[in-house]
Amino acid sequence: MNLYNKLKRLIGRALFRYEMVKNGDSVIIALSGGEDSLVLAYFLSDWRKKMRIECKLIGVHLDMGFPKNEREYHEGVKWLEEFCKSLEVDFYFLKTDCGIQAMEVYEKDITAPCFVCSWHRRKYLFRLCQEKGANKLTLGHHLDDAIVTFFMNMFYHGELSTILPVQEMFKGKLYIIRPLILVEKDLISRFVKKMGWNLLENPCPFSQETKRKEVERILNTCIYPLNPKIKRSIATAIFNPNFEYLPIRK
Repeated sequence: MNLYNKLKRLIGRALFRYEMVKNGDSVIIALSGGEDSLVLAYFLSDWRKKMRIECKLIGVHLDMGFPKNEREYHEGVKWLEEFCKSLEVDFYFLKTDCGIQAMEVYEKDITAPCFVCSWHRRKYLFRLCQEKGANKLTLGHHLDDAIVTFFMNMFYHGELSTILPVQEMFKGKLYIIRPLILVEKDLISRFVKKMGWNLLENPCPFSQETKRKEVERILNTCIYPLNPKIKRSIATAIFNPNFEYLPIRK
């Protein structure tokens, strides 16, 4: 099975299994310009045609406000807009100060900059969903993200949890959906390389220093090399919890 068909099948399985997209939905796609968000937009547009449903797709790109080469960045945003146009996806651009606020708390050593940046980014996206009348917000989290989040929550928060395929927000007024939840990162990277798409570079100065990156390195260098079946077993375990053999706190 070629890359395109494999990705389409896995994404379709998630869409149908968790009933992510329905007729009449208005969906905002968080479009960073990285590999995950490009694949997300491409296959959502593809499946919308195959499912023959009336579903509005809006690609939203947020300028996070981090220092960067502005000329190269705006050329990348222009390519992103044309990419959306080719998919019949509306495009919306918004400049924010999320990165600036993250850098300020880092310099003052108040709290983790990633937490601040992520919190404000979600805030902007939620507000845009309300302004645009969108009932779904789709994020590019994939299977590797679910595994890393599981271990992060276990290591640092003392709980067994991870990201959800579908997450209800604001008493059902909005749902976060993750159509790539069954897809491994390697498939995404290989497909993007094959397509030759342009990528927007992540200008965040903290992107390689996060706890998430630390857990990723542990898994990739210490755990996965032990046996080629380990990663798939972890993924299966996340989607197949045996509550009968998990003690309940009293």
